[in-house]
Amino acid sequence: MSMIMHRAQASSGQPAGKYPHYFIERPCRILVIGQQLKAKTKYHCLLRHISIGGAMLDFNAAIMLPKHFFLEIDGFKEEIGCAAVHRNGTELGVRFNMLLAQDFLRRLIRMQFSSGA
Repeated sequence: MSMIMHRAQASSGQPAGKYPHYFIERPCRILVIGQQLKAKTKYHCLLRHISIGGAMLDFNAAIMLPKHFFLEIDGFKEEIGCAAVHRNGTELGVRFNMLLAQDFLRRLIRMQFSSGA
């Protein structure tokens, strides 16, 4: 699996930042937004790894997605705003619109660890 995913966009003249990523396999859903900001369509995918800046998903290559959508990870009620930055076959690299809170990432890692995966 490629590691092209979530380089933070930097101000002009500054290098893009990279964040430590964590390998996690967790079901999730992509929420495509329709008119009046209501969820139009939900697609199932698999979270492969994540950082505070973005994630790599395993997603059906035949389904076209808009550039911006929301990600919902199983076990969490948060909907994370995303932008697609890389797509190669079933690989979908996304950058989060805002950095994830460290607490959210810790809870996700702890949940993955406690599930025995």
